[in-house]
Amino acid sequence: MNQFLKYTAIFVGAQLLACIALWLSAIALSSDVLFGTMVYFYWPTIILVAKLLGASGESAMIAVPIYGMALGMLLYGTIIGLLVSYIKTNAN
Repeated sequence: MNQFLKYTAIFVGAQLLACIALWLSAIALSSDVLFGTMVYFYWPTIILVAKLLGASGESAMIAVPIYGMALGMLLYGTIIGLLVSYIKTNAN
């Protein structure tokens, strides 16, 4: 259990740092490609949040991608943490 929490925290933190770095570089370089890459990676969870919240109009423009990316970071970090802890446990 401790390994799972450790690896989950590492992968969620790594995703958060990567998103911040991509966001800052997209702003600095005025590049929509970098921002689009970040959004497309979390697109499934953004769509899930949009469907669950039933958001439309202006509220869907900001809140849904932010919540969807946060959910994606937690979900992807948990899945990768679970896989890595499972592999490490069975390797020993």
